[in-house]
Amino acid sequence: MSRSLLPSERWVALRARGLRVEFPCFLAPMVGLSHVALRQTVASYLPHGSETLLFTEMLSSRRLPTERIGDRPETTFAEHERLVPQLLANEERFIAASLDKLAKMRPAAIDINMGCPVSKALKHNWGVALMGDPSYAEEVVRLTVKHSPWPVSVKLRTGLSDDPDYLVDFARMLESAGAAWLTIHPRIASQQRRGNPRWEYIARVRDAVRIPVVGNGDVQTAADAIALLRATGCDGVMIGRASVARPWIHWQIAEALGLPPPPGREGAAAPSDGFAEGAEYARALGCFLDVCERSFQPDDALKRLKFFVHWGGRWLDFGHELWRRMTNVRSLDDARTITREFFAVPQRMTARTTLAA
Repeated sequence: MSRSLLPSERWVALRARGLRVEFPCFLAPMVGLSHVALRQTVASYLPHGSETLLFTEMLSSRRLPTERIGDRPETTFAEHERLVPQLLANEERFIAASLDKLAKMRPAAIDINMGCPVSKALKHNWGVALMGDPSYAEEVVRLTVKHSPWPVSVKLRTGLSDDPDYLVDFARMLESAGAAWLTIHPRIASQQRRGNPRWEYIARVRDAVRIPVVGNGDVQTAADAIALLRATGCDGVMIGRASVARPWIHWQIAEALGLPPPPGREGAAAPSDGFAEGAEYARALGCFLDVCERSFQPDDALKRLKFFVHWGGRWLDFGHELWRRMTNVRSLDDARTITREFFAVPQRMTARTTLAA
């Protein structure tokens, strides 16, 4: 079991297509969160020398063709990142034009969003709405594969209704259409992040296809990641808001698997109790602030800082107070002062919280 997150034969098979994944524990694509500052903060906790992938936040194929990559925070990237841009897309002309633009990022792969449940996506037949029309969804994958020189993955939900047989058939269709791997968030659209994810559906999909299947949904601790692997036999784990709260969860998982620690952490153990994690949150917040300062204009940096603390601070016992103080900051230097003052008193991080709150 201790080696179950190391590359399965399904990941190894993708090396012929130029995709190398040695640590399949991924940061989820999250709007307003999975930008370069969070990606680089998470990257600082990845096992030394292990190749993995960093997902962008959701990018609109209607908007990308008229933009220059890097002009907005959503498309700002670091030179050494192995990125998987996630596309919200359904029309060939926009898909093709978007892929041309994304070439500047030197993607490792492209991900198609078939999981976004917000009303705007549903109205335009984007996101999870595509799961209501299998033939259209199949065409979207085939068109993306046609225009993409990189492997194409799909992130999807159970669907519009709770029907695991439909999900399995849909997954098989995506595989036939050329998807290189699938990420399954086993909740229906109307649940969003509420209710318990049906991890057993991930297992059913994994048994039904030959490509890698990544599990996603309510992974808040390293133990959750291991439990998901045990329960489903999936080929990897994708972690969303818990990566915002405790980006070192990737270090904790790697440590459990006997992988090398992050660079500069040789001989150190990943934080394992509430107060040690509280102290690590302060260090992670400092890293996040530094990348924001290098990467964004001041107003954009402050906006992303506040959203980062809004979500990640929920795992701190007194995170609401940190959030209250950060809402009024006018500069990153002010934010650093607040961070020092707040964490001068030891803070405890809880293992779990309510993701939908």
